[in-house]
Amino acid sequence: KPRAERCPRRDKTEQKRPTEMKLIYFDIPGKAEAIRLCAAVGGVQLDDVRISREKFHEMRDSGELPFGQVPALDVGDGRILAQSSAILRYVATLGGLHPTDPLEAAHVDAVAAAEEDFFAGISVSRYGARFGFEMSDEYRAQVRKALNDEVLPRHLSALQNKLEASKTGWLAGTEKPSIADFVFSPRLRWLVGGANDGIDPGLLEGYPAVTALLEKFYALPEVVKWYEQPDGEELRAEEMHSPKGN
Repeated sequence: KPRAERCPRRDKTEQKRPTEMKLIYFDIPGKAEAIRLCAAVGGVQLDDVRISREKFHEMRDSGELPFGQVPALDVGDGRILAQSSAILRYVATLGGLHPTDPLEAAHVDAVAAAEEDFFAGISVSRYGARFGFEMSDEYRAQVRKALNDEVLPRHLSALQNKLEASKTGWLAGTEKPSIADFVFSPRLRWLVGGANDGIDPGLLEGYPAVTALLEKFYALPEVVKWYEQPDGEELRAEEMHSPKGN
């Protein structure tokens, strides 16, 4: 008996792809930079909405923002996705930049999650009040010295080893850039861009595979094109020449 013909399978991601999305963040790189660049490389259309501090306070106080934070992704129908890592993973999935195999996806997620450990000390030294304590300038300088001399080199050595083992030059060994590359590359460039007192601008120079990653990432045609846009150029200038601070 002839077998019944099966209907062609449709990609589930395509079925669920929102027709219009809005990324909500301040007019700075910050936590939205990885998402913006991932959307550009993956061909994911989103409205890049830049809000003022006053608008943020208004949205936060009205309860519009989950957890009272940005970035936030408005996917339509009154649904808003929060937390930068979740948004990045979602956008990467829509753009075909996140593995469909569960184990491969978990490996990528693990490498991307290492960014939190990498930058935890810097975040605390910049935003102590958010974590429940104030940090004197003298103590902050001691912390930054320990970060520069001991903590960050340890993390950079781990990245160096990861990249040396990669056959593709991407952090998770993927064929295309993954969320790990999108989250680490802007943060590493920001780390040594002059915004963090006590962090050596030449810190990355002893890790050739790490500097090669940044060169590879920022040479991606979609990334180059994104920075050629007026908003992209402004954000890059803001990131690279922001005043030194806490």
